[in-house]
Amino acid sequence: MPVYIIVLFDLAILYFLFGNTIVRWLSPPSLRRRGRLKDFERYYRQQLRRRRDLFKASEIKAYQTLLDELSALRRSGDKAAQEVALARYEAGKPGVALPAPLPLGWLRENLEVVVVALSLAFGVRALFLQPFKIPTGSMQPTLFGIHFEPTAEPPATAFPVRFFNYLNYTRRNMFLEVAETGEINLERFLPTGSSWPFFPETNLWVGDRMYELPGDPNTVLKTIIEEYSGQQRSSVFEKGERLLCGYLSLGDHLFVNRTSLCFREPRRGDVMVFVTDNLVDPDGQGFGGRFYIKRLVGLPGDELRIVNHKLYVKAPGDADFRLLDASDDPGFERIHSCQGGYRGYAHMPGSQFLRHNRDSVVIPRGHYFMLGDNSENSKDSRYWGFVPRKNLIGTAAIVWWPFSRRWGWVDRVEPLPVDTPPNRPAREG
Repeated sequence: MPVYIIVLFDLAILYFLFGNTIVRWLSPPSLRRRGRLKDFERYYRQQLRRRRDLFKASEIKAYQTLLDELSALRRSGDKAAQEVALARYEAGKPGVALPAPLPLGWLRENLEVVVVALSLAFGVRALFLQPFKIPTGSMQPTLFGIHFEPTAEPPATAFPVRFFNYLNYTRRNMFLEVAETGEINLERFLPTGSSWPFFPETNLWVGDRMYELPGDPNTVLKTIIEEYSGQQRSSVFEKGERLLCGYLSLGDHLFVNRTSLCFREPRRGDVMVFVTDNLVDPDGQGFGGRFYIKRLVGLPGDELRIVNHKLYVKAPGDADFRLLDASDDPGFERIHSCQGGYRGYAHMPGSQFLRHNRDSVVIPRGHYFMLGDNSENSKDSRYWGFVPRKNLIGTAAIVWWPFSRRWGWVDRVEPLPVDTPPNRPAREG
């Protein structure tokens, strides 16, 4: 997404949240006085509307007298009278007899707002749109989880730039330059005691020197291992050497459409969120969380096969296998393209199903087969089998944060024109 659009969007949000205050602050004194009078008029009108049934006739008349006075003052150009009146109102002396305020009235009003807001939020979440955060990279490049973005130069440290990067791109600076030569201790990653909520920090040691990086210990350890995997080097870092240089991106945040399955059955190619209840992980490592997101590739009765990094299906009643392509869902064509980070479908030696070209699997009735788009790094139905219909939550709908090229409707972005061939060879069986 272009930066100027992001800036305009940020300004629109800023105006929505603080526009009235900003406009008031920039206004000339006469407009500010009228604005303050209008605030008091709005407040007293609201009190009268909410408590009219509890008021006596004399109290209603007192409120109406006050409202008439405020309206007349606001429309007049009498600066002195306006300032005198404002001084009275701000001191809590409106000049007319009003009923005593309710005990803890401010608390009652704020609680009403909170209760209504939470009721709406939980109602929408339970019935329509559920927020979901991508935890891992199993769906890359369709959707990104928490990941490291390396850069050639150190990230900017100025607060406005860091704030802009986090607000719009979920990025946190992840830069570590070793101050003293030493060996990194991969068994000593501890959370810092001073981390802010939702902004975890981790302490790690290189030699005898302690350093601090953003992210929880598992994220930092995983980032370092992935960054140096495949490199033939020792774990000793020289003074002045950069261990990490870039950003920690906190992954895609999206809304899941919970109503989609109320009006139609799941389709091949749907990016689906489901729960792992009653699923069994054969290697005993367990699931990383209760909610998973994968692409639905197999319907009940389908027979699936991965041949040379491409996925084939034989639907009930078909005589032969056919390639899953754009006629089923555009996502399959992207995955088979082996471009822009897509590497096709992989045979995984430790999996239960689809381990080689001649291996096939038939999906039982009432169940579905799920695969990650990042097939070489995805724990999916190849390992733990079939997902029951009752486990399905809904389809991924909208990426609402960050403002990356994936922002908007899920699974619509074409891959970048860069060849990314498979890393794992196809297995003949």
